[in-house]
Amino acid sequence: MPTREFTREQLEEWDLPGAWADNAPEILHREQIDTRRWVSVNELIFRAPDDGKAYRVCYGEGLTEVQDDTDPWNYDLSVEGVEVEPVEVTVTDWREVAD
Repeated sequence: MPTREFTREQLEEWDLPGAWADNAPEILHREQIDTRRWVSVNELIFRAPDDGKAYRVCYGEGLTEVQDDTDPWNYDLSVEGVEVEPVEVTVTDWREVAD
């Protein structure tokens, strides 16, 4: 499983995790994957603008206005990104039978 270390400065330059800036990378997927007492843990998949590969990182987000100053990267100096690729999956869904 290929990984890449991103610096905090690099992620901030790309405006991650928000990605609202003009130079922000393409966001491919964003999903809340866990909740702690005051923080939601989110998975972010983005295409890195420097190498064009897709990476998955996790970040935290405060759940109330009191936690607005929550550091998304948990004060780590670097963040590990796992290189990912899309895979199609077949899912069976059960629905009510129509009359």
